[in-house]
Amino acid sequence: MAVKLGGTFLTCAMGPLNHAGTCIQGSRVPEGIRELAPEGLLGGFQRGVAQAAKLAGVRVEDVERLLPMDEVREAMERLKASQVEALLAWELHAGRIGGLLEGVAEVTNHGRAPDAGQFLERLANKVRRDRPFSEPLQVLADDVAHWQATIARCRKLLDESGGGALARAYRRRRLRRVATIAVSGLVMIAALAVIVRVQAARARIEALLARPEVCAIRGVSEADLGRAASEQQRRVAARLEACAAEEAREAREREARLLAEERAREEQRRREERDVKCASLAVRFKAGAFSEGDGALAGVSDDLLRRIAQRRLTAADVGPSGPVIPCDGARGGDALRAAFADALVASVWTWVPSADPGPKLGEVLAPRRAELPPRARTMIAVRTVNESKRAIVSGDPAALERASRLCALSAALHIAGGPACAALAKLATKQAP
Repeated sequence: MAVKLGGTFLTCAMGPLNHAGTCIQGSRVPEGIRELAPEGLLGGFQRGVAQAAKLAGVRVEDVERLLPMDEVREAMERLKASQVEALLAWELHAGRIGGLLEGVAEVTNHGRAPDAGQFLERLANKVRRDRPFSEPLQVLADDVAHWQATIARCRKLLDESGGGALARAYRRRRLRRVATIAVSGLVMIAALAVIVRVQAARARIEALLARPEVCAIRGVSEADLGRAASEQQRRVAARLEACAAEEAREAREREARLLAEERAREEQRRREERDVKCASLAVRFKAGAFSEGDGALAGVSDDLLRRIAQRRLTAADVGPSGPVIPCDGARGGDALRAAFADALVASVWTWVPSADPGPKLGEVLAPRRAELPPRARTMIAVRTVNESKRAIVSGDPAALERASRLCALSAALHIAGGPACAALAKLATKQAP
């Protein structure tokens, strides 16, 4: 590569010199001197450097670092002055001398490239007696020779050491190019990785949004949410809000359920406590050993409990609501219920003639209906018929309700209520909404 670089450089750099030599050889001396202007010579030099750099695959600066550029600039400064002076001297003196160019071209008889420096030196020798004419030509010839030597040195540098240095520069440049390509590739890979991560994050978010569970969106990560599209972020926000509302509702339901369970446990505890107390009361009541305060435990007054024990119930004890049974529904309540029924049978004449029976009286007394005296049953039947007729005739709501309760008691005790109770039942059906 070194030989090719030097030759390529020399061809371009020597181009203006060869052209100038050709002009002088062809008796066009002024044109040849003009071709030796520093601008043209430097242009050829720069073209040679550029071609060498292109051939080596490096920058022009890499080639120039191998060359004595200070000497090049110095040579250009010398030529800048000597070329102008030589051209001026030629224009002033050449017209007075005849046959000046004879023998100038004789130096090129062997196929060598025209040497402008030698031609100028021969011209200077021909007119050496005319110093104002010869000296500028000789100075220009010397400067051209110096420029040719500089070019030769540059070629030698390229031939001898330029190959390795330029090869290293080329390798460095290639490495930089490869590094640039690698960095660009890494940037592209990173960009693709970002795109892939964004798409994957959005796909995961879309999958969570598609799930029927409202709170499934809680599974979205902050990183994925940061990569979500704005429309997805709005949907996620709406789903999170719905999830919060759902969780609040579930929390309320859970709290209500826990409260209901607590109430149920408390109610169960109270029932069990009441069962224990009522069972104990039933035992003590049967033994006649109950005391003050036991009525409250049984859910009745102490006076009623005492009347039950004494079997002296009053008309108020059987209605119009109730009657109230001690420890009704609790363990031990059956024994107290039986005691209440015993008291009803024993004190039948205190309530049958005038009592307004409660709705539960027939239920309590039905198992003991056979023990009722026939006269008491007859009295209940008569009262039922009479009360029903009067209620139907009067239409008074209170009387109708009283008559209905008497009819219900008669039915529970298997006592015939007669047509009046049937008519009362029909009337109640018509009045029902």
